[in-house]
Amino acid sequence: MTHRDADFRHQLGKFRLESLSSPPVPPPASPPSSYLLPPHLPASVTTNSTPVRSKRVSTACDFCRKRKKKCDFRYPNCSACTRAGVRCTIPPPGPQVANASVPRDQLENLQNRVRWLEEVVRHKTGIPVADRPTGSPLEGEGDPDWWYQVPGLMMTRDTTAAAAAAAASRPSTTGPTSVPPASSSPSTSSPSGVGPDLPNVGEIFRDQLEHRRPSIARPITSAPRVLRLASLEEADRVTAQYFDSMGYQYPFLQRTEFRTQLQSIYAGESVPPETHYTYHITIAIALLIGSADGIQATEFYRASQETLPLALQNEDLAAVRALLSLALYTMFATSGPSVWHVLGTALRLSMSLGLHKARTTASLVEEELAKRAFWSLYNLDRLIASTLGRPLGLADEDISVTLPREFNDDWTEAPGTSAMTIPVQVARLRRIFSRIYRYLYNNQPPPPPAEVAVTLRHFRQELDDWRRLAPVYPPALLYSTSYYDYLFATTLLLMYRPSPRNPTPDAFSIVSCGDASVQVTRSYWDSYSVGKLKWIWLTLSQIYFAGITILWCLHQNLRAIQEGQAPVWQPDDQTMRRAIQAVVVLLEEFGKRRPGVERLAETFRQQTTMIFSHLAYTPEVQQSQPPSTPAQSQPHVLVAPPVPLAPVLDDVLLVDGSGNVPVMDPQLAEQLFYSYDWFQEEMATFYTL
Repeated sequence: MTHRDADFRHQLGKFRLESLSSPPVPPPASPPSSYLLPPHLPASVTTNSTPVRSKRVSTACDFCRKRKKKCDFRYPNCSACTRAGVRCTIPPPGPQVANASVPRDQLENLQNRVRWLEEVVRHKTGIPVADRPTGSPLEGEGDPDWWYQVPGLMMTRDTTAAAAAAAASRPSTTGPTSVPPASSSPSTSSPSGVGPDLPNVGEIFRDQLEHRRPSIARPITSAPRVLRLASLEEADRVTAQYFDSMGYQYPFLQRTEFRTQLQSIYAGESVPPETHYTYHITIAIALLIGSADGIQATEFYRASQETLPLALQNEDLAAVRALLSLALYTMFATSGPSVWHVLGTALRLSMSLGLHKARTTASLVEEELAKRAFWSLYNLDRLIASTLGRPLGLADEDISVTLPREFNDDWTEAPGTSAMTIPVQVARLRRIFSRIYRYLYNNQPPPPPAEVAVTLRHFRQELDDWRRLAPVYPPALLYSTSYYDYLFATTLLLMYRPSPRNPTPDAFSIVSCGDASVQVTRSYWDSYSVGKLKWIWLTLSQIYFAGITILWCLHQNLRAIQEGQAPVWQPDDQTMRRAIQAVVVLLEEFGKRRPGVERLAETFRQQTTMIFSHLAYTPEVQQSQPPSTPAQSQPHVLVAPPVPLAPVLDDVLLVDGSGNVPVMDPQLAEQLFYSYDWFQEEMATFYTL
């Protein structure tokens, strides 16, 4: 870089000024002395004098200039002004800019670059901008997505400039190298077609990000369509179903705030678009939870989509909450966008807002609502990722924000006895759950069995401590205790079942798998018995996972018997058989409500028949072995009461009556293990997750 180029870059600040259509002309061998001097100095200064550098133009805002700090140029406020709470202003162009000396060749390069960029805009959008005044509005003209084609244009554009640059770099004895015509052959250009004369695409896109549209009040151009239930009392009853179930798991909406908004809507008052969206989508979720008419829920969902774009207009907490509500709806409905994509968008938005970082705000309420939104998102991300066998959206090491405080609806803090007691406790479990998932379900080579056993013992101690110390919420005593038990059992199932880094669990893991699976099955059967089972794909996956894990444990017993050993898992026979039948019944009921599940139920029946048939033909082996307890017995093994089902299984689950033992597939255990991956892919494909 010549001294002259360095001066000019200082004057122009952060913008890059290389030529796009012609290479820079090298300086003459003996430049005149006045060429390097500011215009206010006399020309009589000799060439032996030290050149005077032009003063660098400051592009910092007034606040950063006064503090003599570096400005990050963010729009509309830089980071320093945002932290200080002052308005970010910049000085008007001063005489030092107007009077700065600019080399002629750089001006020519700038003009060539402007002409080339104007041609790019005209070619990609069809908008002739050469004759348009600078700053003219162009909204609604041409192709709105042309900007994102710039990188492709960079890689495929004509390589003439690169050839010219190569030619210019060759030695010349006749003086400065002239620029070759546009028709010159590009035979000497670089193979990639990308030369040093290309613009800095990173700076282009960074400039777009730094000049994003600022957060503004969402306009209400026309009164949005509002659907109402029969009365405000009916709306209160329906939304109470939401807050008494989903509100305990994902508390990103506050009940009292929503109640106030509900009253405004039913009174016919004007409310912001995000309030309209939250009202409609929450009613839609509540109707689905209450097993109400799906048509009415769909109507409320469609009404919510009319105001969703305005609810997502700004990058703020309201947009995060809107995406969370949309994710909850897609979990319960058979239509709507992919919950995986919605959660990914919500996570990236929350990280751009810094919700995962510890920070303080001027308002305690604002700070707590932000925490509730983030930890609701965290809970959903862990649940969906583990169910679909996909990576977590955010690493725990990157999270520094604390858990929400346990405030009541009136913002009085009551640890252990507030409405936030349950979600805070669930978030604590999800953090343990997350570390278990990351340790066992990845593509790293399996660690030594001894290391796995030690690590699982540590995890088990954390889980036992969590369940023992978990406080309950008296107004929802039954809900909190049963929900804690269910979460505890599903976490044990995730930890002890065959996994990529622990494909051959030990005896204690087999026992824990079997008992946890029976507990999970019983939880779902209890909900089904009272008509409160949620017929969603998450429920289907947990039921199927519990069922095939029971079969896997029974297969481990069968292998032990065939090797002349005692069965590893020794549950109550009636309890185990009823759990198997519960899975069969629930899968069949799912098949009546969700297409495609009937094939899954039939596959599970066939696997069960095979297992039980072989177990029925080995009674003498079982009787010859004394009962024994696994060597690694631990004190906190789940023992579930019997599920209230028929006393015995259907005959189809035992021997077919022909006297012949069905052929046992030698790879059955491996099939059961890979059923997890198969079913995850099946669900993701069928339900467009």
